Amino acid sequence: MADKFRTTWFYSSLDTYTKKVGLLKNKEEQVYTERNVDFEEFASTLKQKYEEFDADGYDIINIVPIAMGQSEQCLQTTGNYVGDVGFSITRGAVIVGKLRDD
Repeated sequence: MADKFRTTWFYSSLDTYTKKVGLLKNKEEQVYTERNVDFEEFASTLKQKYEEFDADGYDIINIVPIAMGQSEQCLQTTGNYVGDVGFSITRGAVIVGKLRDD
């Protein structure tokens, strides 16, 4: 007999952006950013999890975001350190499903 409730979770990659590098800044490189998640991956994974739960006879009853804290140094334009800045980003989710009463 299947469990009445089921959970799973997922974690998404950090987003990337293109940065000019090199002595003459004529090369480009993909760099991860601590401030953004790859939302295409996030949305695709969430949809996949919904489809898996549905195919197994479960209704999604709750989604709990997984937030990760970060901090960065805050510098003045002169380069003087003035403290740290804290922020959080949603990196994933815990998904809870309940078996359908068919």
